[in-house]
Order: sequence, then C-alpha cells, then structure tokens
Amino acid sequence: MKNIIFDLGGVVVEWNAKRVIETFRGNPILVNFVRENRLFLNDWRDYDRGDVTRQELINKVAILSGCPPEDCNEFVEHVKHSLVSIPETETLIKELYARGFKLYCLSNMSVDFYDYLKTREVFKYFDGQIISALEHMVKPDREIYDLILNRYHLKPEECLFIDDLEPNVKAAQAVGINTVHFTDRHKGYEEIRERLKENVLNPKL
Repeated sequence: MKNIIFDLGGVVVEWNAKRVIETFRGNPILVNFVRENRLFLNDWRDYDRGDVTRQELINKVAILSGCPPEDCNEFVEHVKHSLVSIPETETLIKELYARGFKLYCLSNMSVDFYDYLKTREVFKYFDGQIISALEHMVKPDREIYDLILNRYHLKPEECLFIDDLEPNVKAAQAVGINTVHFTDRHKGYEEIRERLKENVLNPKL
C-alpha cells in the first residue's frame, strides 16, 4: 500500500454527536429537538453535500424546531468548534508522511466547517483533499470513492482508507480499497501501523 486516505471527523478531528448535544448550553427546546431528530440527520447530510447553505440549514431547523434562527445558528457554531484536533492522529500522519506515503483526506463536511479547519498544520501533509460539499457528493455513495481514485490516479489495492463509520468502510471495500474501521483509537492506530509496517517508501523528511 502506498496511499493512505483519512476521514476527518472521528479520525483526524474529534466528532462525537452525543457529546456535542450534551455540552450545548443553549436553548433546551432546541437540545431536545436535536436529540430526538438525531442531529437533524437528513438536513445535515444536505449541508455536507453542499446542497444547502448554512443559512438555509438554520432557517429550516428554526421552522421545524420552533426555535429562533439565532439559537439554531449558535448550535451549528457549537458543532463546528467541537472539531478539535486529535494529537495522536496528527502524530501518525507526520510519521506516515516521513515514511513516504501519499496522504489524502476524504470527508463529508460542509464548506463552512472545512474553511474553519483547513488552515491547521495537519492539512499540509495531505497530497489531495476530497470534501463532500465542494464536490456535491457524499460517502457512502460510490461516486465519491471513484472520484478520489480517478482524480489522483490511485489504484484501489494500493490504498488504505481509515473511517469511523461502517457504511463508509464497506463502500470503500466495494471498490477494492483496503480499510481500517476506526472505532477504537488505540486498536485503530495499532492496526494501521501493523498493516503498514512492511512498507517503507522514499522518505520525505
């Protein structure tokens, strides 16, 4: 394997929907609405796909929840600021970069959230980035996996894809990409290093 493809939320940056909801100190009616509607899953998916703007998302949630748009905007901002970096993954990325692997990210994420994250140091190690809202397609749809393979001329059997969600992992496997289902961090890092320990490419550092 020569190419490592990272999901962002839950792998490179923190993502825990339950914790996000529990730590929001805003409108309790909105908190209950979000909890009962699983983070307004379908509407958020449209946001990640780039089919609706942040303001359109906020307006729709305000109508559905009966909460003021300002409160809904506060919650979206709270979600964005929950995406703190995971130091262990950053260390792994730097290690793999030094060993000569080509590194990529493939993430379901809105333009707003990506703009918030993309200036972080870790992004300089990626040779390519596929962000769902910029491409108007999302995981686990096959087209986004075909896109990253075709755009960067990657062979699926030479790629290792790391994601915390099983549907995304299975979709990658369906196109022939090797995968790590990143649910437990300690075991995840161990599995990644174990599977790549025989690979020593041309060092970049």
